[in-house]
Amino acid sequence: MNSNDDIMGRIESTVHSLKGKLESQWEHIRAHETRTRVILIDPLLRSRGWDPEDPRLVHHEYRVNQGWADYALMDGDSVVAIIEAKKLGQKFADGALVEKVAAFPGIKLVIFTNGNEWQFFRAPKFASKRIKVDSTNEFKTAFEFHSQLPDPKLNGPIKVDPPEPKQRVPLPDADPDRSPSQVYFESGSQLSVTSWGKVYVEVTRHVIDNGLVGSDDYPVVLARGKHPKTCALNTSPVYQSGKDFWSPVKVREGIWLETGLGSDKRRWQHSIRMLEKFGVDPMTVYVECAEPPAKSTKSPRRP
Repeated sequence: MNSNDDIMGRIESTVHSLKGKLESQWEHIRAHETRTRVILIDPLLRSRGWDPEDPRLVHHEYRVNQGWADYALMDGDSVVAIIEAKKLGQKFADGALVEKVAAFPGIKLVIFTNGNEWQFFRAPKFASKRIKVDSTNEFKTAFEFHSQLPDPKLNGPIKVDPPEPKQRVPLPDADPDRSPSQVYFESGSQLSVTSWGKVYVEVTRHVIDNGLVGSDDYPVVLARGKHPKTCALNTSPVYQSGKDFWSPVKVREGIWLETGLGSDKRRWQHSIRMLEKFGVDPMTVYVECAEPPAKSTKSPRRP
């Protein structure tokens, strides 16, 4: 069982770490909401016992009445609080806050945050309380977060310690020799993956589902070097030459992706190139990788 002192110590340590990131990475983090969530919001929730990766405790993109919550803090099937997240530096207008609170009737705690500033609206009068991570007094800041964020409740013990070490980084900064387990998009969607081939598939689905690939774009060519004219994505699982794909995956109805690239490094590279080709900044896509290096799986090389 974790005592209040243990929880306070964990929150204070997290606040100290986040202040350092705000000072050194402000421009990098503020460029995208996904970075704000992953680098600033998730660690603070985790330090209070709300593990964003535990679906018993936290739901993402949760439908509440007539609105949507970026995060919903759960007690079984009941919503304890909802959190509306914005990218670092973005302000919430007071009028917009009132409208947002009104969109979630029946919720006792509504929280707005841009990763640094947190504003709490608590029922019944929804009086607001504002906390800033980069305030001078770290102990006071930690105490306020401890007081304002509710206690998580589960039947059975709750794991509140940080998860096993993982490397969550922008896609171009990832190490293709490490096994990926999650991929995060700027929209807030989070998908489980088991290999770099799966990352490549989900990245391709992302650009298709966002309407970035037009009918005139097929066949899509990504390869460079020895095979500059070899297609990666087509409306049938064949190359321009008429030869079949070595390892085709049907990513959407009538759309096929060639995943037989020979190595995880090339699947990682093609994931980046797929995003770049259709105007998506690869730095907005994050992947989470296990720390131990994984063996690269080989598949047949393309012709």
